[in-house]
Order: sequence, then structure tokens, then C-alpha cells
Amino acid sequence: MYNPYAQRPPKDSQPIGSNGSNGSSAAGSFIPSGSFQSQPNAAFSQTQSNVFSRSQQARSNFQPQGGFPSQQSAFPSQQSQQPANGGQPGLNLNSLFADPATQMGLHFSQTAFNASQQYMQQNLKQFVSDENIKYYFKVSNSYVLRKLLLILFPYRNKSWTRQFRATTDAQGNAVEIYATPIDDVNAPDLYIPSMALVSYILFWAVFSGFKGDFHPQLLGYALTRTLAFYILDVLLLKLSFYALAINSKNAKIWDLVSYSGYKFITTLLLMIVKNTFSSYVIVIFFFLLLLFSLGFFLMRSLRYAVLPSGMESGSISSASKRLRTQFLFVYAFILQAAIVWIMA
Repeated sequence: MYNPYAQRPPKDSQPIGSNGSNGSSAAGSFIPSGSFQSQPNAAFSQTQSNVFSRSQQARSNFQPQGGFPSQQSAFPSQQSQQPANGGQPGLNLNSLFADPATQMGLHFSQTAFNASQQYMQQNLKQFVSDENIKYYFKVSNSYVLRKLLLILFPYRNKSWTRQFRATTDAQGNAVEIYATPIDDVNAPDLYIPSMALVSYILFWAVFSGFKGDFHPQLLGYALTRTLAFYILDVLLLKLSFYALAINSKNAKIWDLVSYSGYKFITTLLLMIVKNTFSSYVIVIFFFLLLLFSLGFFLMRSLRYAVLPSGMESGSISSASKRLRTQFLFVYAFILQAAIVWIMA
């Protein structure tokens, strides 16, 4: 039986007989090595080629499912994704703006925006005009000192009538307007209310620090709370003037803001007294004293707007005068007392 793993003789060697000579019989004959290896090598080569061809066929027929797609299937042809309009993406946008309905909508929105802008400029110019704002800040050191004394001790003031000064308008006509705060101590200003508001918030933070309750958020809370009371007071005063049919010529919005802001002087002083004296009697005494001074000052200062004198007084009935006087008393004493006590 043939054993393929047996030791092979050299290629040129021949079997030696039993007597030491070359054998010529069939039993002693041996097949050369070349003819012995020809058939196994051919079969091995054929098997290897068949396996390689099958692996190539299997690799070409393999389609991945759920994994990473092949390079050709993962990236479709980029030419199919190019715009069909010759590579010009803005052509669709141009066609959109060329639509008559779109042009009509744009024209309508532009017209509405221009109309609203013109309306705001015409109606808000009287509130935010530079000349109107500058008027209320034309103050001096002497005016501030005299105004503070007038708010705290208004009993010695003899004249509460606002002064006029002659000037010319844009057309060159001579007109009379109210004098600036520098020339008239009875004129309202916005410098003292703004400074009093800032001082009130700072003193609030200082006294909170003395008590150990200060934190940075307290400044924002104090400012928001104070402005809320301030705006509510001004709105209530303006709505009351509208309900009582008071002429707005003598009661501009900035005049009302100014008169409403003078209560911060009283509030600031009352807060200092409450944090300085522990006696409840002393606090109540200063509260009544400061409140009466503030109420007296507001009643005499707002009288020119609520109860005008001269020719305008003849057009107001006695019942209307009585109603306006009652409103002025309630606003100057009762409402201001509640706001000052809460804020202080």
C-alpha cells in the first residue's frame, strides 16, 4: 500500500536489489519520482483554483444588510442631486419674489410699517422730545436747596403761581411759556425726583447690610418695587385727570411724573428715622409731620392744573370744583400716606 508520507528517495536514485545490483524484475522495479508527483500536484492546483474562483464569486455577490453599505451604494450619484436649473439655487427665490401675491404682501407690510412709524413719531414726540426733557433738568444748586426746603417746609411760601417768560415759536410769533426751574422755584423738575429715587435705593441697601440681610439681588428688587409704585401713582393721577376732564395743557405727563416723584424725599427721610430711632412714637411723629408737609405742598402745587384760575375758572361749575378739590385732598394726603408708609 502506498504511503504518501514515507521518506522519498532522491530523484536520480534507483532501487538496489538484494545482491547489490540494479533490479530488473517487476518486484525490484521502482517508479521514478517525477512520474510519482505529477498527478497529486495537478489535482492540488485545480482545487486551489476552484476555491479562489468561488471566493471571488461569493465576494462579488455579497450585499451588506444593516451594516456599512458599499462605497457605490452609500454615495449615490452626486450628479442626480445637483439642481435641475443648471446649478443656480437662487432661481427659485427669484421666482418667489416675482409672484404677484408675494409682491402685494410685501407692499402691504411696508405700508403698514411706515404708517405705524409715522404715528409713533407724531404721538410720542411730545413725551420724548429733547426740549421737553431738557426743560426739567435746567436746575442749579440754589434751586435744589430752595426746592427741598419748599417740600419739607411749604408753609412760609407766599406765592404758588408759576411764572411765565416770553419767547418766539418756530414761525417767529411771540408766545409765553412757563419759566424754567432755574428762574422759578415753583416749576417742576426731574432732577430732584431722580436723585431721591437713587438715594432711596442705596440707603435701603445700606440699612439692609446693617441688619445682615443684604445680597446683590436686593438692588434689583428694590428698583423694581419702587418703579412699580412710581408708575402706578403716575397712571392713577393721569386717569383721574382724564375722568375729571382736566385740561391736559396745564397737566403735562412730565409735570405729573415730577410731582409724583417728590414723595421720595419724604420716603427717604422716614426710612432714615425708622432705622435710627427705635421708639414707635418718634417714628409716628415724623411720619405725620413729613406727610402733612408733602400733602400741603402737592395740593398747592397741583392747584394750577386741577383748579385753574382766570378765564378758565369760569367754565367750571361749582360741583366740578368741589369734586376736584376732594380728589386733590385724597390724592395728596391719603394715597401718598399709604404709598410712603409701604415704601419706607
